[in-house]
Amino acid sequence: MSVVLFYATRVGYSSGMATISRTVQWTLLTDHTTVLDILPPAVEQAKFTVKSLSPSEIAVIVPQAILSNQWAAKITGAITPDAGKTHIDWRVEGLGNKHYKHLIKISEGLPEGLLDDHGIEAAASQVALRIFGRKEIAHLANVLDRGENVDAIGVGRFENKAGIAAATDRRLLFLEKSIGSEDLTSFSLGAIQSIDLKKAMGGETLKINYSGTKATITALGHGQGDSLIRAIRNAQTAPAPQQAPAAPATDVYGKLERIAELHAKGILTDEEFLQQKAIILSSQG
Repeated sequence: MSVVLFYATRVGYSSGMATISRTVQWTLLTDHTTVLDILPPAVEQAKFTVKSLSPSEIAVIVPQAILSNQWAAKITGAITPDAGKTHIDWRVEGLGNKHYKHLIKISEGLPEGLLDDHGIEAAASQVALRIFGRKEIAHLANVLDRGENVDAIGVGRFENKAGIAAATDRRLLFLEKSIGSEDLTSFSLGAIQSIDLKKAMGGETLKINYSGTKATITALGHGQGDSLIRAIRNAQTAPAPQQAPAAPATDVYGKLERIAELHAKGILTDEEFLQQKAIILSSQG
């Protein structure tokens, strides 16, 4: 049975701050060779330093800049080609709370349209933003899975928190982002049994029934509730993607060797290594 994931991260900062690690997945819409050519200039434009670059990995050093409130950080990206596209699994390690902004700075040096934005720009263009919602939309790509696409966005409130609701081809999520904290609540499409819309002068309200429980998103802009419901229903009724042919055993060995290498270099934690290993092995079941 599908389950609903409640996910939240909060980071506290003090004089004795510990190193914090954040991970982000990128997909660049170009071939592997081109990515290796354009990454170093993008890093340099951000005023960071490329420590090393190989066909499978890039290491970046972020210097401390007191005037711009920038903490020093180490960024490592595992580079994987994929049929004309290129995936990068980023890990940012450092103090402070600018981890995601470091990657945004690098992305600003890339050619326009090269970084897959998960359809966020198109969905956000349909939303009349209020005072809140902008920082959540800017952060949204960092919490999405690879290949996940956003079909509709609304700005509202959930459990007395102001943020954005986003309907993707995999889930409905509500994201609230503030300085040093992030709250993310996800409702998988399979868990949503019904979803109702109430319209009033002050805005729209979504009532979600999932796995015998209820949740409510309020204060959505006019028309945003309709867009979210339409996107959810379209995703729920979309035909399941065709299964790709099983990969040869040699591919499995190669993938296992790859994640073992990333684990040895510290790019994957013990937990992430075991999760990826389980996924690779289960795909052959």
